[in-house]
Amino acid sequence: MPFILLISGIIVEIAIAGAFVTYFLSTSGYGERLAVRAETAARSGINDAFARVMQNKDFSISSCVTPYTYTITAGGGDTAQVSLCRTTDVITNKYTFTVTSVGIAVSHQKKFVATLLIDQTTGQVELQSITEQPVE
Repeated sequence: MPFILLISGIIVEIAIAGAFVTYFLSTSGYGERLAVRAETAARSGINDAFARVMQNKDFSISSCVTPYTYTITAGGGDTAQVSLCRTTDVITNKYTFTVTSVGIAVSHQKKFVATLLIDQTTGQVELQSITEQPVE
């Protein structure tokens, strides 16, 4: 009887250890998936802002102190908080839009900042840069 209890105790310990290993391996992959989903949401926020500016090149924003801010919902309930800020360069006759998008997927966040240039004369829109920045 003690031998059977000893063997069954070892088997139970191995099963519990296996369950913990499986749990930790699955959650590490889940965190990576959430990070990718947050990045996708943030990039879709950049794309949405780009489309809004393309449709209305004279997008009026009073100042960069109070930027135009909105939220979009991506697939799976992920969101992107987007803010637009416009400055005007009177020498080159161009608008510079700074787009900040923070993608949120459950507990993960990714932040991207893009710069768009719009020529007021020709209406040409150019994506100058997209950079990832740390989320404060």
